Amino acid sequence: MILIHLEEELSRLEDEREQLADMLRHLGNDMRRLRDRFDEDGTLDKPETSKAAADLRYWLKVAHETEAQIRHVRRKQKGIAGDWALDLERARVEVGCRMARLRRCCGAGELPE
Repeated sequence: MILIHLEEELSRLEDEREQLADMLRHLGNDMRRLRDRFDEDGTLDKPETSKAAADLRYWLKVAHETEAQIRHVRRKQKGIAGDWALDLERARVEVGCRMARLRRCCGAGELPE
């Protein structure tokens, strides 16, 4: 069994995110260059434009998946499983308050904790 430490995984994903951001910046520059060329002479190199658009779609998809993985790891760090989390400290406080109200209401003495 391989143990993956959340801190290491998060660090790896954040490095990956930085690399993806750099790739998207380069692709953005390519798209601006194609637009400038179109503005100058009114023509587009269709294969080059199609490839640039496909590359952009692919890398945006990868970036989106990486962001989802980062959110997942951060949720794991906070102890959140699925779409919900149980805040045990808050639950303990609420149960304690309810027990105190029951004691006052019923005239009971101290109850063992």
